[in-house]
Amino acid sequence: MMVPSNIGPEELIALFAARASAPSPETSHALARHLQCKESIALVRIIAEAISQHASGNQSLHAPTEMLPPLA
Repeated sequence: MMVPSNIGPEELIALFAARASAPSPETSHALARHLQCKESIALVRIIAEAISQHASGNQSLHAPTEMLPPLA
């Protein structure tokens, strides 16, 4: 990225801050792959539907029995 030679100190500091807070290319690629993954999209849809059902009061959400620890 070329920086103009007539840039002021405040603009330069803002430019450095923006570059420092930007995600790395590897992180951006991993996030893009995750957002395009069919399993991830299906999971998000299932979670959103469960939250919607719970918020509307139509159905209580219970943990599956295989996730609950034994009681004794």
